[in-house]
Amino acid sequence: MVTRISGMASGMDIDALVKSMVNARKGPLNKLNEQKQLLEWQRDDYRKMSTKLVTFMQDSISKLAQSSTINAQKATITGNTGALTASASSVASSGTMTIEVTKLATFSSVRSAQGLNKDSTTTKLSDLDSSFGTASVVTIGGADIALTADETIQSFVDKINSNSKTGVTAFYDSAAGLSLTSKTAGPDAVVVDASIKNAFNLTMDTFGSKAELNVNGLNIEKDSNSFDLNGVAITLNAAGGAATTVTVSKDTEKVVQAVQDFVNAYNDVISTVNGKISEERYKKYTPLTSEQRKEMSDDEAKLWDEKAKSGMLKNDSILQRTIGDMRAALIQGVDIGRVVNVDGVDVNKPLMMSELGITTGTYDTKGKLNLDTAKLTAALEGNPDIVNQFFGQNYSKSTLNNQYTVEDGILAKTRKISTAALSSLAEKAGTSKVSSDLNSTFLTTSLMGQRLTAIDRQITDWNSRLNRIETNYYKQFTAMETAINRYNATMSSLSGM
Repeated sequence: MVTRISGMASGMDIDALVKSMVNARKGPLNKLNEQKQLLEWQRDDYRKMSTKLVTFMQDSISKLAQSSTINAQKATITGNTGALTASASSVASSGTMTIEVTKLATFSSVRSAQGLNKDSTTTKLSDLDSSFGTASVVTIGGADIALTADETIQSFVDKINSNSKTGVTAFYDSAAGLSLTSKTAGPDAVVVDASIKNAFNLTMDTFGSKAELNVNGLNIEKDSNSFDLNGVAITLNAAGGAATTVTVSKDTEKVVQAVQDFVNAYNDVISTVNGKISEERYKKYTPLTSEQRKEMSDDEAKLWDEKAKSGMLKNDSILQRTIGDMRAALIQGVDIGRVVNVDGVDVNKPLMMSELGITTGTYDTKGKLNLDTAKLTAALEGNPDIVNQFFGQNYSKSTLNNQYTVEDGILAKTRKISTAALSSLAEKAGTSKVSSDLNSTFLTTSLMGQRLTAIDRQITDWNSRLNRIETNYYKQFTAMETAINRYNATMSSLSGM
């Protein structure tokens, strides 16, 4: 280690001189730090774009692709509206059902003849019957229930209700006793182990019956008052009275809203990406060094940083390609196998977005979409499958590759384009292909990750080099101070003679 002399002999500020001389050699290091900062800012912006695309895929494309959304159906009830309720699933068959409810389903049960006046949490089964003093197994409904020697009434009831194989619902009240009710309608008695019957005095049996109804002229029976008919969830509420008509049709309002949500999300992506690739780049505003930052106020440094960070993705090729592909995919339309005759010749005619009321805005909107909800509603009334055809076609195959074709629906196309963009961003910047977290880590194996690693090595080398230079400067000044001290000592000796 070099002994650093402060300059007492020469009267010079050695530390300030060395610092100034070292700073004069920091040009290459400052340039490396500047390159590193710019790359990190650019990578952060890539991550913002990546998370935007991931969110678009997960929240918008996937949502509209769900059958419950794109094929949404609704059930309308007329006639005897109090007899039943109905809810149509996405797989419900469009059409009409006329339903007459003859009898509601009832359920078999067995219950105590009288209350036991026993607390359920503290009373053990062995308190009711000493035969339960050891571990045992009893049959309840369609399941065997294992009992411990310390089984309480409450824990016994909980075991019954938590076991789906029993097929019964248990309920206990100290004043009324125990009841076991079948979950399936019909006359079959509830199966209960004899020892349980004796312990709880289960002697009151009630036998149920199945629901009886007439659907479009057919007499049918059901094991419950809630069941499915052609994709429609039916719940019977009352028997007798006039017939009920259930009409299943496309839930146009829900589908239109889903398309509007997709258009809004698409426009948000387009606007965000366009904003980044057209953002002004202020090249004279380079990243501040630590010394430069110290000379500025916080507000000045903040304004400088905003300028320096601007335009990191200006004219970026990945983002430009993504935007271009999305526009082209929408304009291309979807080949649904529709053939029209033009001048005696059969010509294939893709389904175009304008037929659904979707159009692009003016030039200054840069590819944003507009939706005419009235036109889309009319299109759905004319062709209930038009949204599914335009948006949903081939979506299930969209993970096979990232090359879209005219046969792909809009969801498949935008998913493939987004996936291709995410792959390119991951390869270049190390961003995640699946995370929408703005704090997600970067892959160091990416192109930018490798560049940053190389720059970090160069920065380390330069810091070591500058440390050596600083040490050499101090050696030189120390030698100078030593020589001056000797000279002064000699002069002092000579003057004293």
